[in-house]
Amino acid sequence: MNTEVPSIVDVLVVGGSHAGLSTALTLYRALHTCIIFDSKNPRNKYSTPIHLTPTWDHKHLDELKEASKKELRASGIVDFIDVEIVKVEKTNDGLFRATGSDGQTWIGRKLLLASGSKDKHLNIPGYSEIYAHRIYPCMFQFGYEQKGCPSAGLLAIEGLGNVPHATMLADDGNKFASKMTIYTNQNPILEAEITASLQTPDIVVDDRKIKRLRTGDGPSDVVIDFDDGTSKVEGFLVHRPETELDRTLVDQLGLKVSARGDIEVMPPFCQTSVFGVYAAGDCASPMKIIPNAISMGAYAGCGIARELPNRVTGRIIQPTDQLAEVEPAS
Repeated sequence: MNTEVPSIVDVLVVGGSHAGLSTALTLYRALHTCIIFDSKNPRNKYSTPIHLTPTWDHKHLDELKEASKKELRASGIVDFIDVEIVKVEKTNDGLFRATGSDGQTWIGRKLLLASGSKDKHLNIPGYSEIYAHRIYPCMFQFGYEQKGCPSAGLLAIEGLGNVPHATMLADDGNKFASKMTIYTNQNPILEAEITASLQTPDIVVDDRKIKRLRTGDGPSDVVIDFDDGTSKVEGFLVHRPETELDRTLVDQLGLKVSARGDIEVMPPFCQTSVFGVYAAGDCASPMKIIPNAISMGAYAGCGIARELPNRVTGRIIQPTDQLAEVEPAS
């Protein structure tokens, strides 16, 4: 058993993806030390290329993260530890203790949760196998490569099982496919509501019960098999699954969670309901895209730095002293 008292770092960052890396970048620029803990279990395990992130389009996610890690390592005050944090607690003296799955502990003055979230795949056979490669959650991210498709579909199920979201994402898909079919999966009330709301003949509704999904012959083709024994081939499908938060650390700290199931934070600096704890990225926002995670991480880094003691004077800026915005770059 390790009885050595761990040294105190300024910030413990739980999560080694875009939000955590962005926070660490801001912190080291303010001369604060941090440790980034990475469980190597990101939400995006699908090996899809980066889009919507300037200068990184079509590149692999690992390239972006490794470039960021190289910058941070060069600072000399950011450490990386590949371990899952299984327990966090606030000590009596206001510090934070994190315990890894290997039993090792670390102490920090502040804590940032950037632990992401998980996709909740539909319980339809074949869905998980083709999600993110033939079933696309966002046409801004995946649509360009599908331009000119004659026919595509949208699954109006669970999170998309309502008129506003189903029709909005169907309109998005219609930019890249000549015809869109909204599949309501044996939900006649929703079928009627969506049909009544449609304003273009290019989008129609199909209420047949889906039995399974499978790959077709084309690079993005999806074969939809229905319970009635019929099938239809679409050039691609659209569906945005709901996400879920791992509540383990959240509940240990007693953090408030929003109605959508994300950690509740106060903008712009991403403070949680517990003083000294911040959260950024997918675990704290419904906008689960790389640029948003980077932005939240940068603001969280500013907020955290302003609560840490000045190296020269020892003064700690209180939350009420924090400015509402970051100074613009010169």
